[in-house]
Amino acid sequence: MSQEHSPEPSQELPLPVNWPEDVEYLRRPKVSPNVPDVVLKILNRPTAATATFTRFSADALNFPDPNVRIVPLNDPEHPANGQYGLAANKHFFPGNFILPYIGCLHTNDPKDTDPESTYDISVDRELGLSQDAAKSGNEARFINDYRGIDERPNAEFRDIWVQTAEKKWERWIGIFVKTPGRNAMRKSGIRPGEEILVSYGKGFWKDRTDEPAPFEKKKWL
Repeated sequence: MSQEHSPEPSQELPLPVNWPEDVEYLRRPKVSPNVPDVVLKILNRPTAATATFTRFSADALNFPDPNVRIVPLNDPEHPANGQYGLAANKHFFPGNFILPYIGCLHTNDPKDTDPESTYDISVDRELGLSQDAAKSGNEARFINDYRGIDERPNAEFRDIWVQTAEKKWERWIGIFVKTPGRNAMRKSGIRPGEEILVSYGKGFWKDRTDEPAPFEKKKWL
């Protein structure tokens, strides 16, 4: 993860279908120039608590990712109707890694944070770092919150380690299929065509007035 902004992708490199023209497509996280080098080094230094995170080689990650697709949402009952979601192109089983969540790593200083962004997630509270995919990111930025769509999320955020082409380990955020709970929900994972859904967390909805109504199963007559 370089302190410099990643270069804009070449026009010859493919972009995902339905990718918005005003959003930069990233193949690795960008880093805000306001993130101190020492903080970045601490983030990317394994500790007893972080050493067990799942590890990946950057070469094993696909950009664009053929296992997912960005889909327009045209269901009036969907909370994000008229926008986009992310669907599976293959069967992801419980516990499977889906793809990384990529954006711009930044400090939590108000001057380095976009208060209007709905794509900003915490990376490390103690270090005061978050990652925002509002203006640059990958397909994961289109994953919706489960509220109003299903009873519970079928995927979740987890920290991962990624070894870059420079053979350096960087701490990223990954999306994984949730494992079955006590009631055995989600035991089938995510099937092809199903929308990938996470929980944005209670903090996301705390001060918002547009939280979707709870999901209600449709009653077929």
